[in-house]
Amino acid sequence: MWAWPGRSYGSGSTSSIGATGAATKGISMTTYRIDRATEQRSGVDLARLSTRFGVAFTICQLAVMILMAIFVLPHSGSPNDPALERGQNVLDAADLYRAGNYLFMISGTLLLGFLGAVQLRLRRIDNTGILATVAVASGALLALVWPLAGMLHDVALETADMGTDARILAGWDAVAPYSLAFSVLPRIFFVGALVLALRATGDSPWLQRTGIVLLVISAVGSATLVTGALFPLLALSTLGYELWVGALAWNWLRERRPDVVPAAI
Repeated sequence: MWAWPGRSYGSGSTSSIGATGAATKGISMTTYRIDRATEQRSGVDLARLSTRFGVAFTICQLAVMILMAIFVLPHSGSPNDPALERGQNVLDAADLYRAGNYLFMISGTLLLGFLGAVQLRLRRIDNTGILATVAVASGALLALVWPLAGMLHDVALETADMGTDARILAGWDAVAPYSLAFSVLPRIFFVGALVLALRATGDSPWLQRTGIVLLVISAVGSATLVTGALFPLLALSTLGYELWVGALAWNWLRERRPDVVPAAI
């Protein structure tokens, strides 16, 4: 803070923020330091709570995928069936599809809770904030794309239920692979920022290596937007990504809680 000669503004500290001053050429510079006791006054370890969301994201995503594969997707029939027949099959199971889409929306948005721990960790590793900014921005977009696809499919179900040609639902089957392929683009930035952070600290070499492999497979799988022949790679990279996020979060939970980093001047 500025301090004019001959005037006093008090001690410059509060119960939650400590301040130290250093005079340089007549200007008082103040450095603020977060007090851990105040940070944890609520008794809740927010960093670990946020990290647990990463584990919950993986568990819930995998559980919903299994439930969808067993109870919902078989109702659509074979991709080789006539469009009208497939659309009618989906319409007949509309309630199951809506329930499945809703569960995917909930499980997908759990990633938002994990971004708090991601931001905290990456800020400690990279004091420029670049890695943290890229990871949080791309992670937020990731948490939006797949749930948005479920909402759009609900709109298609509602449209067909109002009397529109049921063949529209056969065409709307493409919203899932296309949305998944589009989500790969922010996923590359998200996983890439985390891999760079792991390499900077030298932590978890196996997570570094698997992260790099995921980046390559994901990049190729994103071309599903151009040709459906690459969908198997897209599906494989998506499963690998969800497992990788859970493994990363679990690895962070097993670590000793790091100290609070001193504030920069």
